[in-house]
Amino acid sequence: MSTWLWIALPLLFVVGLFVGALKDTKQIEKSVKKNRDKMNLKDWDTEESKKDNWGVPPGSYHPDDKDEKDKGTKD
Repeated sequence: MSTWLWIALPLLFVVGLFVGALKDTKQIEKSVKKNRDKMNLKDWDTEESKKDNWGVPPGSYHPDDKDEKDKGTKD
């Protein structure tokens, strides 16, 4: 009987945590649906297009320059 308690009580605790989390998410979903018009929602496609495209950063890596430097040091 004692071993069943050691197994069942922690399992009941974990199941209770999951049930509580599910109830909280349902409550959050209801509040989001109700207050959706008050939120400032952003369209991700337009936000991505607004970012500046800087191209290649200054001091970028050029494989030809590295090869020339390595050739001189290998001798």
